[in-house]
Amino acid sequence: MASNVARFPLVVLDDNKNRVKNIKAVNYLLNKHPNDMLSAYHWRFIMTVNAILTGDGFTRIIRDPKTKAPLELRYFPTSQTYIDDSDLNNIKYEFTPINVKGQTRTIICPAEDVIHFMFFTYDGVHGRSPLLSLGDEIGLQDDGIKTLRRFFKSGLKGGILKAKGKLSPQARRETRKAFEFAQSNSNAGSPIVTDDTFEYSPIEVDTNVLQLINSNNYSTSQIAKALHIPAYKLAVNSPNQSIKQLNEDFIRSDLPYYFKPIASNIEMTMLTDRQRHNYHVEFDTRKETGMSMDDVQKGITNNVITPNEGRVLAGMVESDNPDMDRFQSTLNTIFLDKKEDYQEQAAKKGGENHDDKRFGNSSTDDAGSDPDSK
Repeated sequence: MASNVARFPLVVLDDNKNRVKNIKAVNYLLNKHPNDMLSAYHWRFIMTVNAILTGDGFTRIIRDPKTKAPLELRYFPTSQTYIDDSDLNNIKYEFTPINVKGQTRTIICPAEDVIHFMFFTYDGVHGRSPLLSLGDEIGLQDDGIKTLRRFFKSGLKGGILKAKGKLSPQARRETRKAFEFAQSNSNAGSPIVTDDTFEYSPIEVDTNVLQLINSNNYSTSQIAKALHIPAYKLAVNSPNQSIKQLNEDFIRSDLPYYFKPIASNIEMTMLTDRQRHNYHVEFDTRKETGMSMDDVQKGITNNVITPNEGRVLAGMVESDNPDMDRFQSTLNTIFLDKKEDYQEQAAKKGGENHDDKRFGNSSTDDAGSDPDSK
């Protein structure tokens, strides 16, 4: 899941025309170089992983002292971060990094200087891992795997050893040790040697029990539900759809549950109040879910979108040609606002041609003025 979130870049879009706005500091830090330690992809990846596993992902925004513009995004593990929520109107984040000498220094930051990834929360301050609801299922699966390991590690030699006569508890322990020592160097499937004083019977294991232990479909389905991802992503089933259809449905239907909390928090921390009134942040998924060229052409032809809007919806950059921002008509692909003028001019030209002597047409007045008509 974290890799699916991290592979899409973040863009700032205009609220009115939904166009990409290039705010250099924001775009550079979020999509190219957040800090000297991490790439943009790995920053988004570890922030998402921490938010899923621990409930929270923390990054401190280092700003320019004068302009307050963001200069660097410094990631901090959850073990080095504490949220001071004693005053809900003034939440503080305390970062306590450990340097190479083992020394610590606490850095206190206001909430507007911290990017905080959290997908599930009960108070808006502390995140909760979705995996907390899977404690029983994960424990059941771990116990089943351990049981299988013990079973196969024993070499499939479990059984009942019957000795003639009555044995004391001490004699039983010694007999079992002696028998296990005699068979300790054999491999699975090797013959077991006994004398006539013992009778050995292997234990029959119910295959239904082994199948139940080895089956993890139930727990896997629960994980898919908790993380809000389709079950086929965890190989539970294989729907009868193309890979492209499944991928587009996953991006449009499931990933927004992760995209929106991240984008909302970045809007609050990386954009100014004026910018938030005009712009919003989204994950750019157009390369995977963008319009096809056929759909773009239909939209342009039916005057639904402009050519530049079509380029944006298809995942391409806008053209600098101002005519690409104008709606086009199907009448010889003339611009819509020029269509009536074109028709009027065509009508006038048609009338002139009707009276043009070059076409063998003349009016009564023209005939009267012709010297040959006298």
